[in-house]
Amino acid sequence: MQVWLTLLIAALVTLCWLSVLDRATQRQVESATTQALVAFAAARGLNAGISVLQSTEVGVGVTTHPFEALDPFNDLVEDYSSIMKLAIGSLIGQTLLLEISSSLVFKLALTLSAAIFLVCLWWRPDAASRAWKLFASVALVRFLVLLALLVNIMIDQAFLDEPTEQNMTEVRVLASDVQATNAGTSNDHLDTAERESLETERDELQTRRNELHTRLVEANRHVAQAESSMDQTRGRAAIIKARMSLAEILNPFHENPELERLEGILADQRASLEGQVEQREQLLQELSRTDARREQIRRRLAGEEESLADSLSRRLAGLTESFSVEAIQARVESGTRAILNLMALFVMRTLVAPLILLWLGLKLFRAIYGIRPPIIQRPDRLPPPSH
Repeated sequence: MQVWLTLLIAALVTLCWLSVLDRATQRQVESATTQALVAFAAARGLNAGISVLQSTEVGVGVTTHPFEALDPFNDLVEDYSSIMKLAIGSLIGQTLLLEISSSLVFKLALTLSAAIFLVCLWWRPDAASRAWKLFASVALVRFLVLLALLVNIMIDQAFLDEPTEQNMTEVRVLASDVQATNAGTSNDHLDTAERESLETERDELQTRRNELHTRLVEANRHVAQAESSMDQTRGRAAIIKARMSLAEILNPFHENPELERLEGILADQRASLEGQVEQREQLLQELSRTDARREQIRRRLAGEEESLADSLSRRLAGLTESFSVEAIQARVESGTRAILNLMALFVMRTLVAPLILLWLGLKLFRAIYGIRPPIIQRPDRLPPPSH
């Protein structure tokens, strides 16, 4: 039994240092964060489009706002945006907790507590019970968040990903329809050639933005890998320093080839990381410039630079010839169910499920913490020493 428990703890420590589960979980959390950001952007676009619709004035002599009836739906979209902010904050918090629990400090703490427990298990059975509780406490801090997020990801992939994607698609299509409706009511001041030129540039910028986003995701992955490699190198160097005697540490003439090699590798990794971070910053700047130009084109196509008095007659003609007020209201309100579904799904995925899983994990830890492996004897039940 002692051998099996020793092997189990050694496997747990090895898993801790390999960080395979940590990296896989972090990738999934980053993917969920990207999805939440996309959903938030769609909500903001829908909110902006409906606000523009509500400002549309129709009438000759007496001005009316036919889309004021969409105000309750717009309030719902704003509530949805607020929930998405909470979801994004929760996902970022989960990422930070995962990074903290997988840091070098907790890896070393788990390794040290495991070593103490194994020493007590084999040679100091009277102290094994206290050492077991110490090891269990450190293991809780190291693995609780990781295991809770892993289970949450499996639940998402099994039950929640598909309905979330379906509802997000519906909201994005609705936002595009609203933007197209706004363009149809206000871009008639552009002639055909100008409008086609702007739309072509807009499409090219969208393609470029998608490329930049893909490269940015790849750059973030490279930065994360470089940081992980640096952490591993620091960990190996720390282990070597921990094995050195005090005299070796204080001796300025002492040389350790392996430690010097690791320090050289660490310097190269640091330089590589700085280059990758600089490349990522350049991509972010280019993405910002692309978005600024896209916004300029959007405003130009939406006719926001044209005065309302000059475009009133064209808006009235567009409203009577191109679409029905009732049809637009029905189309916008048809997205109510999709938005409500997304609100419930993201609250479940990012707030409710992680908290429930953390609570269950704490319950499980309390049970494990109170369990004394059968090979560990209480001090008052140890056999008397032989004379």
